Amino acid sequence: MVGLVVAATCFLSITRSWWDGTHQTGCGKELPPGQFTGSVSNITIISSGSERSYLVFVPPHYSPCVAKPIIFSYHGGDRTAEDQLKLDQLTNPEFNKNAFVVYPQGINDKWQGVPNITTNDTQFTADILRDVESRYCIDSSRIWATGKSDGAGFCNILACDPILSTRFAAFAPVSGAYYVDALPCDPTTVVSPCFPGRRNIPFLAFHGGNDTTIAFAGGERKNECLPSIPHFIREWAERDGLGSHNITEPLADDAVIYSFGGGSVQLVYDSVMGHDWPSTILNADNSAAGHHPASFNASRMIIDFFESHSL
Repeated sequence: MVGLVVAATCFLSITRSWWDGTHQTGCGKELPPGQFTGSVSNITIISSGSERSYLVFVPPHYSPCVAKPIIFSYHGGDRTAEDQLKLDQLTNPEFNKNAFVVYPQGINDKWQGVPNITTNDTQFTADILRDVESRYCIDSSRIWATGKSDGAGFCNILACDPILSTRFAAFAPVSGAYYVDALPCDPTTVVSPCFPGRRNIPFLAFHGGNDTTIAFAGGERKNECLPSIPHFIREWAERDGLGSHNITEPLADDAVIYSFGGGSVQLVYDSVMGHDWPSTILNADNSAAGHHPASFNASRMIIDFFESHSL
């Protein structure tokens, strides 16, 4: 009986939403058994013939009658979905009160795009999308992606994918490893293979000048080429038709923002940051030897950026 009431109430809400242009799928269903608002669940699906898993965070004030945005957050190499959940703080109500967050788990803790990795994680992402849209009331115009290191590199693959670039509204990679299969390696001219299915893709990247894992200047790594980060972000600006001219604004101590096209493509550069997820509080990255908290929170900036962009 409760389910019928929920379905009837949602039907009226969803019908109105179609008239005002909001794109919704999977609405009107109660949460699956064992899932609760404000909590995280582990979900297993079949993708490319194999069992794959992801964590999903249901926002505290979720209602099956109101479509919510969703963030995909990809862990770094040799890390896990659980590690990324703790690192990015996107389930922390200080930063995110409104969006679902999905944490996919890479096979052997790796992602497509890393040299010698052959898993089809674009298909995995598409399969997760179908799964979450069948379970929850998701606003399909507000699907966003972020990630750290190799996971950030995979965000770039999604942004460059002819199909998935049309499903995600904005991207925010952190300390990204953007491998290009090209040798000899010239980090300032190497061309990243990228064929998005639309123009004007909002893109916010973060990188540290003291990153000794994925150097800001780029270079050869794992027998492939890492572009310099300035060259990489200019490629995105030019791909979006914004030209190569940027505006530079101070952000905080040792940090600046390079903005193209009024801010739809941005690079946040912290000259003293290492291979970290920028945070003013201690996390698994900045508490390591030789590292330190940043003077800003990437998570806050990412949420603000995402909330300003929809399809």
